[in-house]
Amino acid sequence: MVQDKPRDWKTLAQHASKEEDPEKLLSLVNELNAALGERVNQIRGRQYSRSLLFVDDEATIRLTLPPILQQHGFDVQAASNVPEALDMIENHRFDILLSDLNIGEPGDGFKVVRAMRKAQPKCVTILLTGYPAFDTAVEAIHHEVDDYVVKPADIDYLVRIMNQKLATRSKSS
Repeated sequence: MVQDKPRDWKTLAQHASKEEDPEKLLSLVNELNAALGERVNQIRGRQYSRSLLFVDDEATIRLTLPPILQQHGFDVQAASNVPEALDMIENHRFDILLSDLNIGEPGDGFKVVRAMRKAQPKCVTILLTGYPAFDTAVEAIHHEVDDYVVKPADIDYLVRIMNQKLATRSKSS
């Protein structure tokens, strides 16, 4: 869709209802989803941003989870390894870090958390792990991780936790 066209969801819906070209329709639907997400956020009166860095070395998770989180109003950027995540942290501002605990090597997620805490101390940090253990949970506490979630994560729970942490963080700012 051309950038200078209005992002009004009603206009986009009208255009989509008349569009017959599948590629143009898909583009309109994607823009409509974004506009509706913005509208929902306006209606809810959100006073906080929802920029999210998602870090996971598993390609299937990187392909499936970000679009789901985008449908819930998060602006998601994904990284597949620690160096990529560190570069993104250095060059972008994020409100949430959602990182796998073991990104190639056991405990790599803590490197990403440390970098985020140093660069963006107010960022909400949440670790995901398929291998929960007492020692990594304790280490997460020492790194002041906001939450520790076991894979496969319930999406509604994950979204609720992120929204709660963001709301709490914005109230204390």
